[in-house]
Amino acid sequence: MRLFAKLFLCITLVLSMALSLSGYLLITSSYKNAIDREKELALDKYQYNKFSVQASLITNKESLQDVFSFDYGSQAALFAEDKSIVLSNLPVEAQFEILNMVSADETIYKTDKIGLKQYIIVCGKIVQKDKTLFLLIASDISSIIIQKKEMIRSFTQVYFFTFGISMLLIFALSTLFTNPIKKLTKVSAWIAEGHYDKRLSVSGGDEIAELSGSFNIMAKAIEDKVDELSANARQKEDFVANFAHEIKTPLTSVIGYADMIYQKDLPREDVRNAAGYILDEGMRLEALSLKLMDLIVLNRHEFILEELPVDVMLENVVQTLMPLLKEKKIDLELEADHAYVKFECDLLKTLLINLIDNSIKAGCTKIKISGKRYGNQYSICISDNGHGIPAHEIDRITEAFYMVDKSRSRKQHGAGLGLALASRIAEIHGTALKFASKEQKGTSVEINLCCEEGKTYE
Repeated sequence: MRLFAKLFLCITLVLSMALSLSGYLLITSSYKNAIDREKELALDKYQYNKFSVQASLITNKESLQDVFSFDYGSQAALFAEDKSIVLSNLPVEAQFEILNMVSADETIYKTDKIGLKQYIIVCGKIVQKDKTLFLLIASDISSIIIQKKEMIRSFTQVYFFTFGISMLLIFALSTLFTNPIKKLTKVSAWIAEGHYDKRLSVSGGDEIAELSGSFNIMAKAIEDKVDELSANARQKEDFVANFAHEIKTPLTSVIGYADMIYQKDLPREDVRNAAGYILDEGMRLEALSLKLMDLIVLNRHEFILEELPVDVMLENVVQTLMPLLKEKKIDLELEADHAYVKFECDLLKTLLINLIDNSIKAGCTKIKISGKRYGNQYSICISDNGHGIPAHEIDRITEAFYMVDKSRSRKQHGAGLGLALASRIAEIHGTALKFASKEQKGTSVEINLCCEEGKTYE
């Protein structure tokens, strides 16, 4: 059973029981109060007539008719000791079983029907001067019975009218209260079908509004997670596609040139050119495989960061690259502050070499490495005057296999993995690469590392 039906039926049932109980208690209470008043009145009538009879017996009047009056419009009967009727104005069909219930000092009353009418009957025993009589007073309460029936009829009409109006209101309120839940169910179904941008409208400050707000937060988290997973899936698809392409192209060329050398007798110069191309593509495959291995290793291991002199490491990087820089006729300038910085030496050297290698491939003639200390932060910046990076491509340059200029990168044995590797190393050090670039003017890359404030070395 749906919540709307449960809510509607439960409220309707509770309302029906409450109205019925209220009517029952009201009518019963009114009827009881009226009967109690009639009992008191009947007792008063009984006492008045009892005193009259006793007075008659004391004065030895022969006829009780003169002293026994049927006042207050009541109906009464007087019986002898043998329970025969002495005087009576009661209907002839009246039964007097109540006489058998009367004891010496007790007044009995009960409700009984005489003919078509209902009466309250009061009966008692009178003993005076060795003479015993029974007095019975009957008060007509038919009007009270009629009044009770009229109250029941009126209440029934009011009950059904009120209950009908209440059912309409309950229906409207049940619809109002369950509509947010229906909307929640509908939006949940939409999200399940893949419409992750759907949201609930939130109004008010009740529990339903809080639930709607929490649902929207959950839906936003789901949407963000799905977008993240979709982006990861696209990256993996691009990774696989690019990897297959990067492997297929050089292998096809290597196999072709190797087969040509194997199958044909070629001039020395042609063999040299073919072997050179095979060597060139082989070197690119080697670089690709090594960098892929580095990425895989970095994703699987934890590394310990040690406090080491960062300027010494920067000088070591410069010395390592100096032969290549001289060959390419590139000027390199180093300015580094003294400081101890937390880093993993081999990884950070790999990061910096990859960044400098990208500057070389960008056709620069000058590279500057600067290391500046700011409190407990140490900033390393590598800038060049190369070709630069288009603004719309900066956000993607750290993706694996992504290359700004694919033709130039392949000629220089590039595979688009250098910056992906550098970005992963930066994450291991708790930081990120910050790029700034202008086309045909150069690029700068900054990385910030943690250092001990106030700690230096000789």
